Formats: sequence, structure tokens, C-alpha cells
Amino acid sequence: MDLFAERLDALGPDFSRWPAAEGAAARALTLRSEEARRLHDEARRMHALVGEAAAADMPNGLAFRIVAEVASRRSDKLGWLFASPRRFGFAGLGFCVAALAIGVALGSIGQPAQADDGGDFDFGSAFSLTLTDGDL
Repeated sequence: MDLFAERLDALGPDFSRWPAAEGAAARALTLRSEEARRLHDEARRMHALVGEAAAADMPNGLAFRIVAEVASRRSDKLGWLFASPRRFGFAGLGFCVAALAIGVALGSIGQPAQADDGGDFDFGSAFSLTLTDGDL
């Protein structure tokens, strides 16, 4: 009887969907056994309940509302940072101006020197390292 219950769970209560030999044996078992009939009836009722739940209509637009809610929650993760330009006020503006000024200053200091002939300075000699026995 345990095997019959397992097969009902796996294949469902419709014996026509079972393999032919197993379906015929299951039909014969339900004719002979009261317990098999009870298990088969329970499986049919359960199958009908699941079918009704699966066929239930969703309210109009429910799927769209679910997707929109998920998308809005994803965008809210960084939304606090960009929600209001006044959030950081003059401190944020001051930081941006200071960063820009430091970048301009460092850029002007790092300008390459001009060679005597008016061409670009060759940085290759600045990065070469010559080791001699005395330097070690």
C-alpha cells in the first residue's frame, strides 16, 4: 500500500496518465482494497484543490504592481544619496570645489618641462636607473 501511495503522489490520481501496466494494476487495486480507494479519493480531492488554486484569477494589474514594487525597492538602495540636492548643502558644494581646485593645482605642477630646442621633454632619462658595482 505504501508503494501505491508513493505512486499516487508522484503520478497523480488520473490512472490514464500512469504507465499502462501500472495504471491497470492501480485500477484493480482500488476495486479490491478499501484503503486504496480512500487514498485515491484523497489524491483526487487534493488534485482538485490544487487545480482550483492554480486557476484562481489574479486581480487586474497585480503582476505589474509586484514588479513595480520590486523595482522601486531596488532603486531606493541609493535613493537616499540622490534624493535631495540640498541634503549635503554647502558642505557638498565646498567639497566639490576643493577637489576641483586640488586637481587643477596638481595638474599644473606636473606639467612637463620644455626641452631647449622647443620640443617635448623626454621623460625616458628620468625613469632609467643605472646600477654600477659601486651603487650596490
